[in-house]
Amino acid sequence: MATGNGYDLRRNDLRSNVLENPYWITSAEIVAATVDTYDAVLFSFPVTQIVSPGYGTNLICIHAFLIEICVGITGGTAVMTIGLGSLAADVCGKPGAADVTDITVDNFLQDTDLVEATPAYYGPQLAGGAYGVAIGACADFDTGNTAVAITPNDTTTIAVVMYQTGTPTAGSSRVHMLISEVPSGR
Repeated sequence: MATGNGYDLRRNDLRSNVLENPYWITSAEIVAATVDTYDAVLFSFPVTQIVSPGYGTNLICIHAFLIEICVGITGGTAVMTIGLGSLAADVCGKPGAADVTDITVDNFLQDTDLVEATPAYYGPQLAGGAYGVAIGACADFDTGNTAVAITPNDTTTIAVVMYQTGTPTAGSSRVHMLISEVPSGR
C-alpha cells in the first residue's frame, strides 16, 4: 500500500445539511370545473426567476409524486392524467394565454391510478407511466431521464401539467412533489 502526500478535497464547511433537500412543493388548488379541458400548468422549472422560482443550473430530482383529491370530482366524466409539457420562456397565464407543448401527458399519473370521485391521496402505479416505471426500477437521476430528473431551462421550460378531459361540475385536487436540487458546477 502506497503512502504519501495527497490532496485533501473534503469540504470542511459542509459538515451539515446546508440545502433544505429534499422538500415538498404543492400546486395551487385545481378546481375541476374551472380547468375543464384546459392544460393546467402545476409547476415549471426555469433557470432564472420569471414567474416561478428559478432553479439555476441545478438538476431537479423527483423523489415522490402524489395527487390529493380534496373534494370528490363529479358531474361529468373526468379523465385526468399528469405529465410533462413545455412552455416557451416560462410564460403562462389565463386559459389561452400560452401554449403548452405536450411531452408525455401521463408521465407521472395515469387516469387508472386514481378514483376522481373519492377524496384520498393517490400515487403513480409502478407499472403505469414513465415515472412509476422508472421509480420501480430504481432509475438513476440523470439528465437524460426526464421521467425522474429535470434540467431547468428558460427558453423551453419544462412543466408538470394536468391534462383533463370531460366536463366535471364539482371537485378539487392538489398535486404534491418531493424534489431535491443537485448543485451544478456548470
